[in-house]
Amino acid sequence: MLAKSRNSHYNYYKVESFNCKEKMNYRILIKETPKDKEDIRYILEHSADATIFHTPEWNDLVSKEFGVTHKTLIAKIDSTPLGMYTFFIDSRGLFNRIKSSLREADSIYGGPITVDNLENKKEVVKKLVMQVKENQIEYYKIYPPPNYNIELLKSLSYKCRKLFTAICKLAGSEEELWNKIDSKRRNLVRKAQTNKVKVVDSNLSFIDLYYQMLCEVLKKIGKSPFPKSYYHLVLQQFTQKGWVKFLVALHQEKPIAGAIFLCFKDTVYYWSGASFREYGNLSPNDLIQWEIIRWARVNQYKYYDLVMIEQERLPGIAHFKLGFGGELVPIYEAIKHTPLGETKKVIKALSNPIQTVRKIKKL
Repeated sequence: MLAKSRNSHYNYYKVESFNCKEKMNYRILIKETPKDKEDIRYILEHSADATIFHTPEWNDLVSKEFGVTHKTLIAKIDSTPLGMYTFFIDSRGLFNRIKSSLREADSIYGGPITVDNLENKKEVVKKLVMQVKENQIEYYKIYPPPNYNIELLKSLSYKCRKLFTAICKLAGSEEELWNKIDSKRRNLVRKAQTNKVKVVDSNLSFIDLYYQMLCEVLKKIGKSPFPKSYYHLVLQQFTQKGWVKFLVALHQEKPIAGAIFLCFKDTVYYWSGASFREYGNLSPNDLIQWEIIRWARVNQYKYYDLVMIEQERLPGIAHFKLGFGGELVPIYEAIKHTPLGETKKVIKALSNPIQTVRKIKKL
């Protein structure tokens, strides 16, 4: 759990010139200029890998809420933007850890991205990653989005661990999407409707009740919630942009479940969900999922990303998410230790040999 801090920093790097055959030059900007913002928008619009978690608005919010520094690199040839890389500097502890994105703040995807159809994409990604120069770095960790070319990071000596998410393709009629849902989930959606549960658009007036639900759910799985202010900021800053959808399930006009979805370009992301346990028999969460699928299709989104399937650690949640017609899609955690980080790993292993032997036996 990240601790809040009163201080946060926002530094943006801009590449003044970029030639794959020459040395990259860059300078630090204290504040984004209108041209920088234009360049970032261009990259986000023209990159299939871009997610809401790559946007300056999202990363500024995370930095502000959790007091963690983030920086952005922009790669250009002359005046043409080619790619960008936003990363956080986690300075808790003795050494710095470079993270893109900040998973412990439910900032799901990150990593270097480039505009589409770029012939020298590998070289651009390499240049962006190699320009990260902070003092005393223990490791670099990247969580690229689904369908990212992970070979780009493997070629830079990143060790990549395969994870999974579930993504629903929203093409087709409502009936076709309904038929993709497994029979158990369809029955539970019908059960909720029979019990007169209804799902409505919500707003900040429901955030206190939603936070109560969230605390109850997270306590059950041994997790602590983020500060309520985090969810408040997300709804406050992104509702007008159309980047967030907050649904609440009501039974006899009482809120019994809710979920927050992030919306960006052609994808809806299941970011947060919770319910009051005593109303679980009414299946409000199933109905919410069906309603967001219906809404996303009508509003011409192409994909619904249910965000992280952890079948071993959280089998119940994984089973729930997989019931709505999504396909398992690999995503990756890519990590690269520096010589300093490798030394720390060796020292840690030597200090606890029994645990090290157990880990080796599991391999």
